[in-house]
Order: sequence, then structure tokens, then C-alpha cells
Amino acid sequence: SGSYIDAFIPYPVVADGAQTADSITHTEITQAGFIRCLARFFYDTRIKPNNNNGNTVNEQTYFTEQHTVDDLYKLAYPQYNEVQLELHSLPLKFVLDFVMTENALVDFDLRTKKLSAAHFDSEAFINGSRRILQLRQIVVNDTRTSGKDLTNARQSLGRLLHTLQDFYSHSNWIEMGQTNINDLIGINEIIGSVAGRNQPTCTNNGCTRIEKKCALWQRITYRKCPLVYYDCKNNILSQINDQQLLTSGYLFNQSNENYDLLSKPTNVEKCSHGGVIDDSAHVPAIGGINKDSNTLILSPHSYLHFKAVALAVKATEQFLNNLRKDIGDTNFNELFIINPTPAQSKIVSDAVENGHRFRFFTSFYSASSKESDNLFTDLKNWIKKRVNMLKLIVTGIFTDEKSLDIPTYDLSSLGVDANDPDNFRAAPYILRTENVGHKKRLINFLRHRH
Repeated sequence: SGSYIDAFIPYPVVADGAQTADSITHTEITQAGFIRCLARFFYDTRIKPNNNNGNTVNEQTYFTEQHTVDDLYKLAYPQYNEVQLELHSLPLKFVLDFVMTENALVDFDLRTKKLSAAHFDSEAFINGSRRILQLRQIVVNDTRTSGKDLTNARQSLGRLLHTLQDFYSHSNWIEMGQTNINDLIGINEIIGSVAGRNQPTCTNNGCTRIEKKCALWQRITYRKCPLVYYDCKNNILSQINDQQLLTSGYLFNQSNENYDLLSKPTNVEKCSHGGVIDDSAHVPAIGGINKDSNTLILSPHSYLHFKAVALAVKATEQFLNNLRKDIGDTNFNELFIINPTPAQSKIVSDAVENGHRFRFFTSFYSASSKESDNLFTDLKNWIKKRVNMLKLIVTGIFTDEKSLDIPTYDLSSLGVDANDPDNFRAAPYILRTENVGHKKRLINFLRHRH
């Protein structure tokens, strides 16, 4: 069988019957964290100085209200009209889209999809942390080098954010009672005490086995029938959580940086990643602990999905804020092309004229910088809007191929084959244009049949 791609879902689902439609994805976590960072950047560099010149943006309201990227540009450049704002914000949106795409690709790239360190799997905490630090160094060095092409820096940023975000959905950080982010990630190689190699971390107790018949789309998506998965609570040994020891789930056929095989040990009861496609979930300790999605079919700890997402968004925002502090506003601006030159705007607007589209960036997503509960509201709203948008795409109501408001979710031009069984964890998350075409034709056929 193919490998199991494990992480927060790379990006939204279309083909799996909305099984995971109410899960928040890596690309959305990245966009939410970035919006919060951009709000701070604009406040410091434009809004506060503008206020001194007679503009009135209330600080408290500004950081409490939800903003899209467009809203923030409008507040930062009050003198611009709609057309100017669109032109001025396009380069940033495409850079952000590139970073989000690179984040999603960690789940598809042959070099990283089974690499434990890229996902904080198999208790690879030092390796995962080292990976983030090494990629961060590339971003810092490249942005500080005058005139350097920043493609590699942006690529590295997307990749490291994937790993950073996976810490919260793959480790027991939340289960051990932590309610804030791990401040050491991205700063230190050692990010906490880790359970010993031969120390049991999970138990069979606390997991209920579920077996279900599968629908046709599930048979196609998961390549498994019937579906066997687990509902787990309190399956991490209490002494592990009480001693604040980090652990994470194992899978079969993962690898380390030297491509040596890393599999779930059979001589000691370690936690599995879990989910219907993780065969290691049936080896003691059964079940699993991942919080990647809001469905038990993929995530035995799905009840903690939104907590993991909230911390991943916060960690993304803090990482970007720290990066900005390190490289300075001028370099941060260049990394994301926040304030483009007319020439930079023209290049991007010409590309759009020639059919260039966002893969993941979604213009109507908004986030507020307010802590805690607000984020849950933001995320729930995102889900609602996304579900509606996907319905419109699939039913062919959005016939305007030129709309920049609708991401393509299409990775085929990057060599990702959605039909490859080796990508079957991520395959349902690709909206393939030919599928939409078939659906449109089918709907038209049904409409005109009578």
C-alpha cells in the first residue's frame, strides 16, 4: 500500500464527501497567522505614523476587529482607491500563496512526506526542531543579503511553518495540559524533555475500536474497506503527561534524515499517529494521538483539533513576528513584497492577465489579533465560507475562471499527481479541474434532460 501522509490536512477537501470539511488546514493556519502578523506590521509602520498626521484608526478596535488582507491594505493606504489597492496588494498575496503552497507540498514531496523530522513524528523532537532552525537560518541569511533572489527563502519559510504547525497536532503538548505555545521552537534545538526511546508512552486503554462500512468515495479515497479506526481519550500514559515528557505518534515506514527506516517499535508500547490509513494503529498501543482533523476517521484525538489549530496559528504568528524583529522591517517588507515598487506590481498584474491564479490564498478569509475565543469564531467562519465556496466551484456556478477570489487548489503543474496511491492521504484535498469539468457536464446533462 502507499504511504500515509500525515499532518494537519494540507488544504481543503473536495472529493471526500466533505468528511473533513470542518477541519482547518495547514494553508489556512498559515494565512491566519500571517494576517495577524501583517496587522501588527502595518500598525507599526503605517497606521501609527498616519495617525500622527491626522488619520484616526482606533488601536483597540483595530486589533479586535477581523480583517482580511484587503482590509488591512485599505487602512494602511487610506489615500488609495480600489484599483490602486488591488494592484498594491497583489505581489504580497502571491508571495503568501507561494509560502502556503510550499507548506502544503511538505506532505507530497518525496523527500519530506515520510520524513519524521518534517512532521515531529516518531518522537523526532530534536530533529524537527533542528530542521526549523536550519530552514530559518536560510530565510535570515537570504533576506539580509542585498539583491538576493528570495525564492529559496520563501520556500524554506513555507516548509518550516509546516513542521512548526505539526508540533501541536502530533505531539502530546496539549494533552499534557499546555494552553500556550512552546516558545523554544524556532529558538532552541532542545524544546523540552522527551520520553526515553524504550519508555512506554501510550496504553490500549482509552481507545475504542470503530468499524464501519465504507461508501464508494471512501473506498476510492482511503483504499480501505471496511474502515477501521479508533476513538481515543486518555490513552497517553498519565506519568508521561504528569512529568511533562514530550511524545508523538509513530507510523510504519517513516524515515530519518539519512533515509533509514523508522517504524513504530514492537518491543515497547509507543503511541501511534492513528487514523484509518495508519496501519501501525492496530499494533499495541493501539489507536493514536493525532489532532490533524476534526474527524475520528483520520484523527483519534479529533476532539482537540481546534485547540491544536489555535496554538498552531499563534505559533505561526509569533514565528513571523520574531523573524521580522530579527531581519528588520525593510527586509521583512522585501521578503513578502508588502509595499511593492510599481515595477513589482506590474510584473504580478501582467502574470494575472496571463492567467496566473492563487492556489490557496483566499481573499475573504479574515482574522483578528485578539486572543483566545475570537480565533475559534474566526475559524468557524472560515469553514462556513469555504464550504459554500467549494459548493459553488463543484456545482459550476463559478464559471468565471478569471476570478482571483477563488483559489484553484491545484498542484498538478508542480508535478503532484492526485491519483497516485502514494499520495492517498492528501489526494482528496486536490480540486482537479477535470473533475470540475465532469461535474459541470453532468449537471448540465441533468438540467437539460427533461
